[in-house]
Amino acid sequence: MRGIASLVVVSLMLVAVGCSKPLADAQVIKNIHYFSDDYAAQPNDVYYALRFALEQNGFPMNAENMQDGVFTTAWLPVTSDSHYIPLFNRKEYSVTNSFFQLDIRVVPMDGRTQVDVGTRVKSLVDKLKSSGVIERQVLADIGNFLRKGEPTITNLGVSE
Repeated sequence: MRGIASLVVVSLMLVAVGCSKPLADAQVIKNIHYFSDDYAAQPNDVYYALRFALEQNGFPMNAENMQDGVFTTAWLPVTSDSHYIPLFNRKEYSVTNSFFQLDIRVVPMDGRTQVDVGTRVKSLVDKLKSSGVIERQVLADIGNFLRKGEPTITNLGVSE
C-alpha cells in the first residue's frame, strides 16, 4: 500500500515538473514589409514629425539612431486589426499572443525625405503579417504634422 502511494506521489511530481517547461518559444519574424511615403521636407523636420506621429499613436521610442536614420519603438501587443494570418485564401484577423515593434527608416533624397515604416513581429505563428493599418497611420500623421500651409483644392486635385 505504501509502495503504491509512493509511486503515485512520484508520478505526480514528474508530471508537475514536465508541465512547467515551455513547449515552444516565440521567434522574431525577420521578413519586414515596409510602407513608404516621401515628403517635401528636410530630414530634421521629418524627425520632429516622426516623434509627433509616434506620440499621437502611443508608441514609445525604444532606440533612435539619427545619423543612420533608424528608429525602433518598444514592443507592443498586436491588436485585432493590425496583423492577420493568411488562411484558406483569406485574411484571418484575430488577437494572438504576439507583439510588434515598429522599424522606421528615414532616408534623405534630393530635397525630399523618404520614410519607410514596417513592423517586426514576435509570435508563435510564423505566418503573421501586418495589415498596414498602423504603418499607414504613422505615415499620415507625419504628413499632417509637416503640412504647414493651407492646401489648394480644385477640380484637378489637391496641392499642398
